[in-house]
Amino acid sequence: MTAMFGNYKMHQNSGVNPPYSPAYPVEWECPLRTLEVITRVERSKIEKLLSDTPFELVNDRVAFRFMLSPGHTLAVHAGQMFDLMVTVPVRYQDLFTQTHIFMYCSDPMGICAGRELFGYTKKDTHYAFDETRDGQISGWVRRRGVQLVDYHFTPDPDAPLILLTDEAEQPAGEIHVRRLPDPEKVGTAYADVVYRRTPLQYSKPLSGRIDWTLHASEYDPIAALEPEVLSAHFMTSNVYGGGFAVEDRRLLQRLIP
Repeated sequence: MTAMFGNYKMHQNSGVNPPYSPAYPVEWECPLRTLEVITRVERSKIEKLLSDTPFELVNDRVAFRFMLSPGHTLAVHAGQMFDLMVTVPVRYQDLFTQTHIFMYCSDPMGICAGRELFGYTKKDTHYAFDETRDGQISGWVRRRGVQLVDYHFTPDPDAPLILLTDEAEQPAGEIHVRRLPDPEKVGTAYADVVYRRTPLQYSKPLSGRIDWTLHASEYDPIAALEPEVLSAHFMTSNVYGGGFAVEDRRLLQRLIP
């Protein structure tokens, strides 16, 4: 399986369901190219989405992160992976972190690994993420034939730079409630709280302007957030990856049973 995952292999007794459906190794790596749009959303809408979690919401900001991962080792066959993360800052126990209220991924291995290991809200998606030499980025996000987002970013050094919080140190890592459905009835058989922090070294943000359209969708209601754009910027990281050797991974609390 080495060719499928670059330098990484499946581990014996890894916990992935046989016959590896789909197979994903614990380890992975790639560079990261992120267009981040910081918005303000009515707080009650975010609180409703977090009502079945024990997390404390920090503010009314929501980050839309359009993330391209060239050479991702879970998606060697495709050459790259794409994620759209819709993210809010939260506190839990002693952690100042963040959770993804909506999340879309272009690769089935990334979807399954994220959902099964960390409780991500990942759904399948198709996408475009096109960069030009002058720093413009344009693209779209579509799920099962339904358009969700069209976007176009233009660099502008005079544009405001606003981050997810006003704190000097930004939220780090990711936290989610991971759930397993009950096989006998509608309900949750098992749930816990999982935290992870992957290595990430972003470049200085390149400020700009975003021109975008969020399309209404009954099943993917990101447009229903009605976000007010505060800022947009582009960042890159050549250090991004996962696995026990490089990231902080914790099962913090069992909720059910």
